[in-house]
Amino acid sequence: MIRKQKPLAPKTFEGLSQYRPPLCYELTGKSYTLVMDSGYDYELAFTDNEKLSFGKKDEPAGCYSYDCLKADDHIYFVNFEMTGSRPRTGLSLVLDLEQDLVTFVFAYEGLNPKMPRLPSLEYVFGAILKPDGTLANRRHGFTADMVGQCIHWYYATLEVIHIYSSERYYRLALPESFIEKMKASGTPMPEGEAQEGHFFEEPASYIKIKDGIYLFAFVEELMARERGSGNSMLFVINMDRLHDVGRSFGYNAEGNQENYTFGAYGEPEPHPMVDAESIYWIR
Repeated sequence: MIRKQKPLAPKTFEGLSQYRPPLCYELTGKSYTLVMDSGYDYELAFTDNEKLSFGKKDEPAGCYSYDCLKADDHIYFVNFEMTGSRPRTGLSLVLDLEQDLVTFVFAYEGLNPKMPRLPSLEYVFGAILKPDGTLANRRHGFTADMVGQCIHWYYATLEVIHIYSSERYYRLALPESFIEKMKASGTPMPEGEAQEGHFFEEPASYIKIKDGIYLFAFVEELMARERGSGNSMLFVINMDRLHDVGRSFGYNAEGNQENYTFGAYGEPEPHPMVDAESIYWIR
């Protein structure tokens, strides 16, 4: 009698994580009290190079695997999934030790009943409790600083142009040189990406961490309309050094979960689509 093998559980999709910069372990052994404007305080402790402890103050904390990447000398991007949470929840932190500030970005799966595989984002601003018991008065905040800028980003084998067309939207186009390279090699074009004079557009958020450092985020809403699933993409962009670090949380085209970190370097590249009329959104 031949026994049927059980189908393998889908593996977490790692995508562009293979091209990210080295993970940062500078926070190992350190702990912080995070006082958030939502009304809750949280305790965060980096237990070792792979695990952290996180939870509301005076409540049992969870232990989670994390990635940490540096956006600047004293600004860290920390990403982890709150395993066991319902709905599925990812949390990314911009831990700003220069200004003693912190921004949370929660990504929730399943809040949209028609597109349960499209994440929903929640932003929470706060401050890091100082050793003397005081808090910074300022916060990271939404900005229009990046409007009109275009950057050609290099993710190793993938190249894209991000067009920061307004304070509420972004556009994506493929560089002509990259399109020609794909054609010459016979490689299929990336699914859902803009091609040859067209652009892809999504609602987006821009948060200023400090001069030259920005948190940029969007959800693949249009992609989800087409295939039923999408990702939330987060980038902490260093405009002075022209590199970014970030993460993707959601589902890939094959239906596998993903929550991975990545990084890229870029260069300014003007693009004619920066001023084009939107073909997706009535404004």
